[in-house]
Amino acid sequence: MKDFLHQYKFLQDIVLSEVFARQLRDELGKTKAAIVPIPMHPDKLEERTFSQIDCMLEAAGLRYSQYLTKSEQVQGKKTKKERMSAPDLFHWNGKNVPRKILLVDDLYTTGTTLRHAAKELKKAGAEEISFLALIRS
Repeated sequence: MKDFLHQYKFLQDIVLSEVFARQLRDELGKTKAAIVPIPMHPDKLEERTFSQIDCMLEAAGLRYSQYLTKSEQVQGKKTKKERMSAPDLFHWNGKNVPRKILLVDDLYTTGTTLRHAAKELKKAGAEEISFLALIRS
């Protein structure tokens, strides 16, 4: 699965979004929470030309909303210690936040990304936050 994700993200083999879409549809198809993908940094989005999570959710036919913008660059090249002590990675975009949120990301490493996103959404008014990552590293 990790190899598929690498091929999808970095070689832009977006046909693979269908593979991940099935998994997402099975996991999230009946959720009552607002689905919120972890956003990419704008520079990374421009470089890659697509948001892997957004494409997967769209391929799965799942509705999602964005309430965060990413303020910090890539976590992937940082050490565990650097990730754990990172400043706020996200900013709330000002939209009204639903009470229940399900954060979705492709890869879970230390949980720092999801923790920072949840913290920002809680400050914005979310009461219940859960998460789903496709792969644990």
